[in-house]
Amino acid sequence: MKKIIFLLLATSAIAISGCATSAPTFGDRIKADGESTVAIAEQWEEGENLVKKGEKQVKEAHKTVANGRADLRDGEQLIIAGNIAVETNRQAFQALAQIAQSTADVDTAADRVYKLKKYAVSWEEGEKNIVKGRDLIKRGNSRIAEGESNITKGHKLIEVGRVKMQDAESSYRP
Repeated sequence: MKKIIFLLLATSAIAISGCATSAPTFGDRIKADGESTVAIAEQWEEGENLVKKGEKQVKEAHKTVANGRADLRDGEQLIIAGNIAVETNRQAFQALAQIAQSTADVDTAADRVYKLKKYAVSWEEGEKNIVKGRDLIKRGNSRIAEGESNITKGHKLIEVGRVKMQDAESSYRP
């Protein structure tokens, strides 16, 4: 008997609690649709922002690559000019040094020493230009590598953004 009473009470409790939950109202459905639409809109906007960020990154990276290429050109020009200066002044120094050994008077010797110093200074400036050129080439290569890396990262951002936008568009059901 106790078991029957217990079963009746348990069954009625389950039946009452099942009736207490009602189907969603029209307002609940509209609210859920609105929340879903907002989430889709936010996803699409997030994708759009990623695309914009990626495009900006690619644009800036192209400028970095262009600056790197300019450094390469400038560095190459400095090296060429430096090599010419070194070679020209080295030859002039050597030629004048051989002639200076047979100098008879003091004024001529002083003039040749002055010219030798001038050639030596120009020779050193040529060597400094070669070093500066190498540094510019190194910096240019670094900028190009950085720019190309950022171009790749920017393209990835654009792709991720487009995928988010497409997913949002395919999820939207007006």
